[in-house]
Amino acid sequence: NSKLLWSNKTTIPKMCQIRDNLHSNYMAALFPKQKWLVWEGAQEDDESKNKVEAIESYMQWVTSKNQYYNTISQLVYDYIDCGNAFVMPEWIDETNLTQDKEQVGYVGPQARRISPLDIVFDPTGLSFEKTPKIVRSIVSLGEVKEILSRQSADEGQREQALELYQYLREIRSTAAKYSESNTRVKDRVYNIAGFSSFHQYLCSNNVEVLTFYGDFYDEEKDELLKNYIIKIVDRHKIIAKIPNPSYFGHAPIFHAGWRLRPDNLWSMGPLDNLVGMQYRIDHLENMKADCFDLIAYPPVKIKGQVEDFDWGPLARIYLGDDGDVSFLTPDVMVLQADNQIAILEAKMEEMAGSPKEAMGFRTPG
Repeated sequence: NSKLLWSNKTTIPKMCQIRDNLHSNYMAALFPKQKWLVWEGAQEDDESKNKVEAIESYMQWVTSKNQYYNTISQLVYDYIDCGNAFVMPEWIDETNLTQDKEQVGYVGPQARRISPLDIVFDPTGLSFEKTPKIVRSIVSLGEVKEILSRQSADEGQREQALELYQYLREIRSTAAKYSESNTRVKDRVYNIAGFSSFHQYLCSNNVEVLTFYGDFYDEEKDELLKNYIIKIVDRHKIIAKIPNPSYFGHAPIFHAGWRLRPDNLWSMGPLDNLVGMQYRIDHLENMKADCFDLIAYPPVKIKGQVEDFDWGPLARIYLGDDGDVSFLTPDVMVLQADNQIAILEAKMEEMAGSPKEAMGFRTPG
């Protein structure tokens, strides 16, 4: 209806309501009570009472200290909005030094959400575990220095790490001295999401880090690097190239999909099939509102000689010979579009997998 100036252009946020209902029900199912975590060992020795209590107590302490619930909430939103949720573990140390005194913070594992917009992989792979992946992250220049210092301490390459860090600082200081027109060529080459241009990216003190996980064939050395981690900054400088130390034997990135598809590792989301029905509901609602406006303020049909008049209560209309004034009103049956809207909304609830209890009534039995 947006093509007509007098048409209604509202939208009924049905998909948003379904999204909120799904999130509430998923979170209620994931955390049904305060002590929601249960440990089940793979072997008989793992089922000892002391070991079970120790593991469950430690994990309950961990999940209560590191914003675990909020991270899971964001992952559930990814699961609903995109149909794909990605997460990886990371070790953090929040110990700080204040006035020569060590202030102990949280030290332990933490779940790190990966945005579906910040990860790419081969969707035709046999499994998500085996397919190569590239994860994008935006960090500060200081965090890059920390990565380089940690990497050089492990491999004894301190001089190379220092030279690389100086290069990253110099390229940013140089970009700040010149106008944006000097980097227009690179703007077309480097398309870094979140920044309007490559020049703005260099002047922002932020660094884009692309982390590759998986098998990589090195053409120069003619060798296959199995299960490697490669970190690249500014799309052209390698700051890390090490074997993956993960205990699992693959990249510690895990994926959950709502509706799995054959020959495609990207899953569909519960809202994907509802977009067309949302447009249909909006169309019916706006069409009904347009017809209601035409009934309340109908166009006037004037026949014959009629003097100009103001339309309103107790208005006088002077008619000439064979003159007539009447209203053109649409059929009031159009206002029954509410029934079709209600049917479409019920179908959207069912197709999204939203439980009947979310709408305030229970299923029979």
